[in-house]
Amino acid sequence: MHLVQHLKIGGLEKMAVTLLQKSRYSQSSIIVALEGDKDTAIASWPELAELNPQIICLDKQPGFKLDVVNKLVELVEQYNINIIHSHHIGPMLYGGLACVSAKNNQLKHLSTVHDAWYLNNFKQRFITKALNSLSNVHWVADAKVVADDFHSKTAINTDSTILNGVDCCKFSSIDSDHARYEFSLPKFATLIGCSARLEEGKGHKDLIMSLLDLPSDYHLVFAGDGSLKSTLNALTLKMGLQERVHFLGNVQNMEVFYSSIDVMCLFSQREGLPLSILEAMACGKPIVASDVGGIHEVVTPEQGILVSASEPHNLAPALIKATTLISGMPIRNHVIALADAKGMSSQYDNLYAGLTV
Repeated sequence: MHLVQHLKIGGLEKMAVTLLQKSRYSQSSIIVALEGDKDTAIASWPELAELNPQIICLDKQPGFKLDVVNKLVELVEQYNINIIHSHHIGPMLYGGLACVSAKNNQLKHLSTVHDAWYLNNFKQRFITKALNSLSNVHWVADAKVVADDFHSKTAINTDSTILNGVDCCKFSSIDSDHARYEFSLPKFATLIGCSARLEEGKGHKDLIMSLLDLPSDYHLVFAGDGSLKSTLNALTLKMGLQERVHFLGNVQNMEVFYSSIDVMCLFSQREGLPLSILEAMACGKPIVASDVGGIHEVVTPEQGILVSASEPHNLAPALIKATTLISGMPIRNHVIALADAKGMSSQYDNLYAGLTV
């Protein structure tokens, strides 16, 4: 059982779905979302339709709900689950309690730590350490820096570090002109793309402001939706940049999006190992990103440029420099060797097998 908070499109959710699809145990696996309902999830993420029978949404309301633990225990028994694989703090809490409550004494709990920023909160540190003692969690970090940060805040050693992976068969470049036509993007502009929810901490405002220091033929293209959409639209109007900023909303065929751009930029204030960067690299695109989380573990100077998250004034020169990097197959080959979904899934499958011996 893969246990996630919700099935809105995001890096963590994509990783869990990819694991479900690629695992050799995929036919005997389910994915459970604590929040939301299945119809809404599939409507906003059509790719989920092919997994419909394996998707369960519990429509949990805000706050801690004990009945959710009971529902998970029922699902464990109904589907003969051997392992609950939780992703992030909320699912980790409910997954741990379900393991403690289940009649199946052989039930194991594996939890992937996608980042450790939430552990700055005392309550969440306490919950993490308490559940680790209570339910014997097997911890996996998605990057070495995440494992180190997790240990420094909890004194808990992760059992493994497994880099996030992307489906490099799906994410490969198509013709740039066709991709731009699909989104009605300018054919001859230099396009800087950003794939991230329109939420605080993802650097969208800094990216928009960087346009003031870039040549007039540089445009920004945002894939994603969120609570900041109206605020960001207002900012582009205020700065007179509305002709150079393109909001595409939620994009289903992300390989087309990456094929349309010249450089992928993610200027987040915090990350673990973001899938959007790996997806863009699989499509051969150079990267400009803030030097946070595990990004430096996959992006070298040959594939992109890292900028301090506290220095947005360095974005514009970094973006200009990134357009001079060699794109295409060298970048794609790098990410295939480092972070292909098949390799990630194989490592998790070996871990699952070891837990159930």
